[in-house]
Amino acid sequence: MTTPQPQAAVPKKVESKTAAEIVPIDTHTPLAPTHALSITHTKHHTILIQDLTPSLSSLFSPSTGLAIEEATKLIDGTPAPPTLYTLKKENLLGSHMTVHDNEGKEVAEWKNPILSLHAGKVTIKFLDAEVGQKMVEVNPIGHDRISESFNLNNKTYVWEAESKHHQHKHLYKVETVPAPAEATEGSTSTPETKTVAKPITKRAHEVARYSQKHVHGHGHAGGKEGLLVIDSREISDLVGVLTLCAMLEVRDLPEL
Repeated sequence: MTTPQPQAAVPKKVESKTAAEIVPIDTHTPLAPTHALSITHTKHHTILIQDLTPSLSSLFSPSTGLAIEEATKLIDGTPAPPTLYTLKKENLLGSHMTVHDNEGKEVAEWKNPILSLHAGKVTIKFLDAEVGQKMVEVNPIGHDRISESFNLNNKTYVWEAESKHHQHKHLYKVETVPAPAEATEGSTSTPETKTVAKPITKRAHEVARYSQKHVHGHGHAGGKEGLLVIDSREISDLVGVLTLCAMLEVRDLPEL
């Protein structure tokens, strides 16, 4: 008689949490963008970043959000909005890009090592000293490629797509903030010692927002085009747009 073998336990599927679920959003400081940019793909393996800032007031409001239809009219209109940056794909896969400003000067490049164990990571090298950091690594969060994080000047940022509407994306700066006095753990503050409690909590502050033209933008270049508004007091336009493009482009790279 054969003794039945014990069956191995089936591991439970663990769903990855979004950054917004892990770090609370600071709702008291709403997004206040200073610039509006468009992302447009051309037929020559290039991506144009155009300046729509003069029309910012008609492209974004705290109550209604982004006006993607209005941005489309501006992009298709005459004269065309000025181009701030041009991203050129240096290979067919688009895993290596160079970035030039409106004078043709190369200001950055980014690479995605699709043939390595770190296929989801994008490395951005900045040649512009104004960024303050020469290299930024953009790392995916989870396996669905709808969230990514990077560190810049000792601060952590997270790009995240909305869970049910992936065409809408938000950039958050994660900050460490002092906890309320009654909620501070391990505090030994007394009127006599006056020990200052250490910050023990974090919150995410929105510094940029993006909306794609099409709901189902994954899989073709035109579907990833859209409108970006950004608070350049919190993060530079160049860093914001390149980390966003890393997220958009990596989703379409093959998983080898």
